[in-house]
Amino acid sequence: MKIKFFAIAVTAIFFIVAIFQMFPIYPFAGDVFSLYKSGYFKELDRQFEIIADAFVGIKTMSRPAYAWIFLEDIQNKHGINIRVYNSRSERVRAPGEVSGGGDDTVIRMSALPSPSSVFEIRGDRYFSAIPLSAAPRCRFCHSQQENALIGVITFERSFNATVFYGRERSVIFGIIALILALLLYGLIRWEPDKRIKEIFDK
Repeated sequence: MKIKFFAIAVTAIFFIVAIFQMFPIYPFAGDVFSLYKSGYFKELDRQFEIIADAFVGIKTMSRPAYAWIFLEDIQNKHGINIRVYNSRSERVRAPGEVSGGGDDTVIRMSALPSPSSVFEIRGDRYFSAIPLSAAPRCRFCHSQQENALIGVITFERSFNATVFYGRERSVIFGIIALILALLLYGLIRWEPDKRIKEIFDK
């Protein structure tokens, strides 16, 4: 019976926690980012990737300077800090205007043969670094082989963690609470000594 009571107590605690997590209390979205990435952050990632694709498209199909003007407009209108780096981790402020002092994440990405996008929380800011790979349309400006790293574009913006406490959070923890409730019901009806009594009754 001790096993039963222990299992009921543990399950009940998790059930209560799941119920509370359906409402806007700690931990916030940024606090659980390493464990679970909500749809809110995935949507931000998609927006960053669209901006990066648009930047490359403008740069290759028109004057390169227009691509930086596009990024500047995005920054001013949407409060997103956007930076462009070359394959040597040097910041490119405009075509032909290069300065040192690259971001640590960009430096690590540049050292990898096939870097992937990086997404992380930096205090109250959401940071993303997206590698740009050479494609046939990039040969006008870059001599790197196809699929080789030609640069990295980074994004940094504030985020509203309370968005995490919308329908998505309620549904996720609602399902968890339902499963725990069923498990708790089963544990209450469970009689671990019943099988032993049946053996001795025979």
